[in-house]
Amino acid sequence: MTSLADRAPSAAGNAFLATLHAEHRDQLLRFTRRLLPGDPHRAEDVVQECLFRAWRNSETLTEKGIPPRPWLFRVARNLIVDWARRDNARPVLFGDDDFDLLPGETDFADEVVERCVVEQGLAQLTPIQREALDQVYRLDRTRQRAAVTIGVPVGTVKSRVHHATIAMTDVLACHGVTAAGW
Repeated sequence: MTSLADRAPSAAGNAFLATLHAEHRDQLLRFTRRLLPGDPHRAEDVVQECLFRAWRNSETLTEKGIPPRPWLFRVARNLIVDWARRDNARPVLFGDDDFDLLPGETDFADEVVERCVVEQGLAQLTPIQREALDQVYRLDRTRQRAAVTIGVPVGTVKSRVHHATIAMTDVLACHGVTAAGW
């Protein structure tokens, strides 16, 4: 792998950079500051990166006769767009104190424990009781609609839901959850 020193331009490249810096730096900085309002440090970084890339590609630019100012401005714009995309693609990081600001201030660990307790309770019900609870509470159906779906009389659905509710209350009470807690 070649190092940057191995790819460094010649003395002509250094002269090219000095000329670019003298002729285009101020205009390039004004351009980048307009594209990055309120972030003068990043604008400086963009200008430095543009001049570095021009220095690194000085031989190509001079051999092909590419005008440096439009090239510098295009590189600056592309850098700003790339950096904006990169910044927007980063995941949002939270600190420990940030979780206090979440709506409801619910601890995720408590939710997991609650789900585990409910699943344990449901596992202790009979399949017909689970089906009745599923129809009435999870699918939010009326007892009449649940009866039609299950294929039993409405009174049977009411009875199954009642017994399942009592059984769930007992299971949850064993885990320290009272009716007031749910």
